[in-house]
Amino acid sequence: MSGLPQAVAGAPGLALSRASASCVVLQGASVVLHHEPVQAELDRRRRCGLGAITSPDALRLLSDLPVNAPMPLSVIDRAALDLVPNGAVQVDRGWVRRLAVAPIEARLAVVPARSWRAGLGRAGRFAPFCSRAMLLPKPPRDLDVVRMEADFYGIGVIVGTEDESCVLVPPAPFERRRRTAAGWLFLEQAYRQITRSPAEA
Repeated sequence: MSGLPQAVAGAPGLALSRASASCVVLQGASVVLHHEPVQAELDRRRRCGLGAITSPDALRLLSDLPVNAPMPLSVIDRAALDLVPNGAVQVDRGWVRRLAVAPIEARLAVVPARSWRAGLGRAGRFAPFCSRAMLLPKPPRDLDVVRMEADFYGIGVIVGTEDESCVLVPPAPFERRRRTAAGWLFLEQAYRQITRSPAEA
């Protein structure tokens, strides 16, 4: 998948010029994730040495706290607070203040697939998190059926190789109804893979 991010990003019909693309494994699928940095949070994490936050319990607690507003420690689950890494919150004199937010925003998940039916299933896993598309190696024979099915589910269809690609069905815009701990975990898991050094890979 090494050349796919560039091929997909350059496909006519996708507004991804400001997004970076990375090959990651999320929701049990290999995917090209187009994402944008939350630069202030990345800078803050660099300064305090905070990496990805991947404890679901910690993220549930953080999600329940307002950003940068003090909350009394008496209303916090202290066991969950112990799981929160340094730099994610500030604790002072009986108050806790959430500092951390998600470090990236996901724009589009593109799932490579050999068949459009498999592509629909794999891309469907990303419905709660961002826009979705499948990348097929060649145009499907039953193109009208594919267009109808993909359009119904809001999943884009891209056909191409590492050298060139074209959009047959544009992905539906993603509408975030609410921010959840599961959505935050998805972004942290992606961030951990995106920032992993070659020695860790």
